[in-house]
Amino acid sequence: MAQQYDVVIIGGGPGGYNAAIRAGQLGLSVACVEKRRTLGGTCLNVGCMPSKALLHASELFEAASKEFADIGIDVPAPKLNLVQMMKAKQDSVTALTKGVEFLMKKNKVTYFVGR
Repeated sequence: MAQQYDVVIIGGGPGGYNAAIRAGQLGLSVACVEKRRTLGGTCLNVGCMPSKALLHASELFEAASKEFADIGIDVPAPKLNLVQMMKAKQDSVTALTKGVEFLMKKNKVTYFVGR
């Protein structure tokens, strides 16, 4: 016989994973269905968080280029390493999605990839 759940959440984005975790905390058996292989939805995987990571790196690059000298920090002209910048962005996204995955497991939420 197939597993039965008290609650099935469609979508593992911010609304979905919060609802699933809370239902698990309340003692319900919970399944969450997400089309991506990672939880967190658009914001965490391809939208807000990756954009913020790249924006942060860009702001630091500009500060090193223009503002450090104004406060007495002399550094050679920075060079952009786009491959490393993209890796740092992906590492940040991976850490965040793994955090959501950990919370789902901790609260006994079963996670399915599908539509």
